[in-house]
Formats: sequence, structure tokens, C-alpha cells
Amino acid sequence: MIANDMPLPDSLPAAPADPRATGTTAHVLTDVARWQAVCDSNSALFADLEPGATMGIVSRSGFTAVGKRLAGLELAAARAQGAPLLAWEASAQGLRVDVRAFEAFDRSGIDLLFVADDEALSELERSSPDTALPAMKRLLRRGNLMFYVFRTKHELQDAGYEDFLDSLGLAFLGACR
Repeated sequence: MIANDMPLPDSLPAAPADPRATGTTAHVLTDVARWQAVCDSNSALFADLEPGATMGIVSRSGFTAVGKRLAGLELAAARAQGAPLLAWEASAQGLRVDVRAFEAFDRSGIDLLFVADDEALSELERSSPDTALPAMKRLLRRGNLMFYVFRTKHELQDAGYEDFLDSLGLAFLGACR
């Protein structure tokens, strides 16, 4: 569980309405077949993931951190509770994609979280299964896709994330191994 560095308010604003109702491209995050095709076409990249390794993507419209402090991040997570979370979970048969309701960080069951703004969602919607991961890499570099890690470096190594994170330009082990 993430420790607070300042108290959260007693009441929180309601989670935003479903972005699909407002005409944004957030529905790309609920298209399980599309993302299953992305995972299947990149299966070699995920081959080392241990069963249970899980990552997710949420829309930033429902997940906007307040300031740079940890409490602001937790407040954002509380506001986003119930928002669609596109989850990729490793199994013995490969990655399986589903849509879940986002929970608090300590109850989400994910190792890695990507938070996409509207521009990222639009670009991901235009991408094909073969170009979605390179698009994610570009979006990370531009700041349109935020990245949060909920496991230690050693836990990520043990879970088999190295190739995937390296492919996104997120070399978490550094130059010296």
C-alpha cells in the first residue's frame, strides 16, 4: 500500500462519466479483441512473463493527479475508481486481455499502469496490432502516456518484464547489469 504524505479529503468528486458518452476515443481501451490482437502479434515479446504478471491502461480523463505529491496520486486513483482498466494478464497460454474496473493501487492487482491522455487514445485507436507498441513508445517519450510501477525492480525482473520494458525504452535495469 502507498503511504500518504498528506491527508485525503473526506469526500471525493465522483468519477467522470464514461468517456465513450462524451465522444472521446477512450473506447479504444475497452476493445478487448483489438488489444488481444496486439498481444498476440507481439507474443515473443511477452514470452518471458510469468503467469499472473499484469499490466493495465486507463484513460487520463478519469485519472488526473493533483500536484506531484503521493497524496495527489492517491486522490487521482480514488477519483478514477470504477473507470475502465484494460488489463493484460500473463498466463501459461500467453497474455489475456480483459476490461476491469480500476480499483485503488493496492487492490488493482497490476504491476504496471499506463495512463493515456486523449491524444494517446486517439493515436492508439489509429494504430494496428503491429504498430500499437511502437506508438506506446512514442507516446511515453512525448508524455502523452504516463507510466507507474507498483513492484520493485527485482519483482519486475522475476516476473519477466525486462524485454517488454526495454522495447518501450524503459530500461529499468540500467546500462550495467
